[in-house]
Formats: sequence, C-alpha cells, structure tokens
Amino acid sequence: MSQADAVSDPRVANRARFELELEFVQSLANPFYLHSLAQQGILNQPTFINFLKYLEYWKDKDYARFIL
Repeated sequence: MSQADAVSDPRVANRARFELELEFVQSLANPFYLHSLAQQGILNQPTFINFLKYLEYWKDKDYARFIL
C-alpha cells in the first residue's frame, strides 16, 4: 500500500491518529516533558488547553485500557 493509499483509507488514517494521540497522552506522564512544556509557556496557551480538553476521551475505559 502506498503512502497516498494509506492516507485515503479512513481506517489507516484513524489508526495513525489513534496511535499519535495515545503516544502524546502517554508522554504527559513524563515530568521532564511537562516541565519542558511549562518552561516554554505551552501549558498556558488556549490552543493547548483546548487540545487537552479534546483528549479527555482517553478517560473512557474503552480508550484508557491502551495507556501503559
């Protein structure tokens, strides 16, 4: 499957998004990463705060079971 086909296939695109968001959620458990975000002022940016609100769906047990 070519990269163009992968992007046009919704299942592949959804899986890629799922994996990317899962990796990001897991990275938020790293205090050094959070410290870096805080030092850069990212934690206070409205866009970032909205993204964190969007990621709250990871609290649902159907998604939370994937978090290591």
